[in-house]
Amino acid sequence: MKENPVTHPPRHALQAVLFDMDGTLVDTEELWWEAVAEVAAGLGHELGDADVAEVLGRAVEHTAAHLAATTGTATGAGELAAVLHREFAERVRVRTVPRPGALDLLDELARQGIPIALVSASPREVVDTVLGVLGRERFAVSFSADDTPRTKPAPDPYLAAARALGADPGGCVAVEDTPTGVASAEAAGCRVLAVPSLAPIGPGAGRMVLASLERADVPLLRALVGRPPSFLVPAFTSRRARVGEPVRVTVAGLLRDAPSVAYAKAAGPGWARVSSDGSVTGTPDEPGDAEVAVTATDAAGRFATVTVRVPVGGADEPMVRRLRVMSWNLWLGGSRVDDHRDKQLRVLLDADVDVVGLQETWTHSARELAEALGWDHHQAGDNLGVISRYPIVPRHGVPAAPFYGGLGATVRLDEGRDVTLWSAHLGCTPYGPYGALHDRQPVEELVAHEAASGRLGQIRGILRDMAADLAARDTTPVVLVGDFNAPSHLDWTAEAAPLHGGYGAVPWPVTLATEAAGLRDSYREAHPDPVRDPGATWSPVNPVPEPQDRIDYVLYAGQALRVLDSTTLVTGKPLPEPHVAANDWPSDHAAVVTTFAVS
Repeated sequence: MKENPVTHPPRHALQAVLFDMDGTLVDTEELWWEAVAEVAAGLGHELGDADVAEVLGRAVEHTAAHLAATTGTATGAGELAAVLHREFAERVRVRTVPRPGALDLLDELARQGIPIALVSASPREVVDTVLGVLGRERFAVSFSADDTPRTKPAPDPYLAAARALGADPGGCVAVEDTPTGVASAEAAGCRVLAVPSLAPIGPGAGRMVLASLERADVPLLRALVGRPPSFLVPAFTSRRARVGEPVRVTVAGLLRDAPSVAYAKAAGPGWARVSSDGSVTGTPDEPGDAEVAVTATDAAGRFATVTVRVPVGGADEPMVRRLRVMSWNLWLGGSRVDDHRDKQLRVLLDADVDVVGLQETWTHSARELAEALGWDHHQAGDNLGVISRYPIVPRHGVPAAPFYGGLGATVRLDEGRDVTLWSAHLGCTPYGPYGALHDRQPVEELVAHEAASGRLGQIRGILRDMAADLAARDTTPVVLVGDFNAPSHLDWTAEAAPLHGGYGAVPWPVTLATEAAGLRDSYREAHPDPVRDPGATWSPVNPVPEPQDRIDYVLYAGQALRVLDSTTLVTGKPLPEPHVAANDWPSDHAAVVTTFAVS
């Protein structure tokens, strides 16, 4: 049964603004001090610093009790409160003036439909007088010292105001001018914008201090209730650069929880500049690893920093000497795992890969990942993609490819030096290891079923599409990556029989076809012993009794590539199906990453 959705205010959104009155919106704090000073003088007491905390931001009854105790007068606190109230009210009626920026901020909030409350420690009569000056229609609700059991510094008035507006206190900004008011708002769970009038207020968690409301606006208030800005990673490495050639790296796609920020360079070499869109640009003037620290500061003054490492080669050096290639099935675009796009980006940045062949991209994953990273991408259909930190030049393959098939893209490593990468995904049924380990089919039957599965026809079709690339492999090296959904004949050997239910050598036809086309298996080249290094990629979230096998590959051809290392990659400790939503690893396959030396 489909339930009707329930609408709640979005988390980390500005739901309401709750204004103190005296000293915040109107210049009454000084009027209050004058009224108290006059009454105190009549009792023989001169107000000083010791009285500030008992006068500013306090209810009239509190200040009256303080004067009575301080002066030892025979006049009762109740009578003093009436006198204080009379003196203050008269000054308010005659001399109330909005503080600079107050009316402009109220009007901006009204234009954007953000509810406003007035929350004061003054008596109702004074509040109503000030409402007449400011415009009663500006405020959805108002609370005086008479309207809650306790007034400031207790949280009661701010809790009551948030409740009256149907808002979460954590989604409200309280605008205050005294330490007493700040204490009240923060005890209620509100964020605070402090604009001190007479008593100083220091910054604090969830609090910002401004000299005037003229510097406040709605973006700043929104930033206060939102999360502080953060980058997905503290540091990452960009594509290689070269002395004398311009560089451009972007960090904006890696920033989270800040709708509006100012980017700035915090540290780095003199040639590096940081622009308003979060781009690091410039022309390196010496080789070595350059580090550029970039800050993103939101309207509330909170900031995050990321360090961009730019490897810089000499003017006469090849741009790319080492190439890291990844094959990764994203598993329905990653949609089974919470925050999958951010987790995918962290994996790619932490793995420091250069070119990635993707499967199960779910139409838009390649584009979104590439845009966040500032990379190039090529997408075919709703399943296959290639992303690259180096430029993708002539694109080929089948633009409207079916779900299973292959996609090719040529990556420009340097002028006159390219590599062509193909990403492939083959059909998933029937799955050969099931026939072996569940049905105990003989080897001849396993091979026959594999040949008839459709995978052999698919890989032959992809190899035909790759024929021109393979023919030119010693000029432009070729890499084929993908989820083949098929084991390798290099893994199912007599020595590895204990890993495969007692089966010895099995001539799995899909990998034999790629080998016959001149493609070499980079993982098995780096790890020739399948017993010691099985390299299983299926599946980190479907553990035993699900057959574990190596079905994802990075294959290559061409004399310009030499395997330095190859590894399978899974981050964290993934929980098995169906408890996968919180996993750090956003896939049901392990990835394969091969590092090539490029000559």
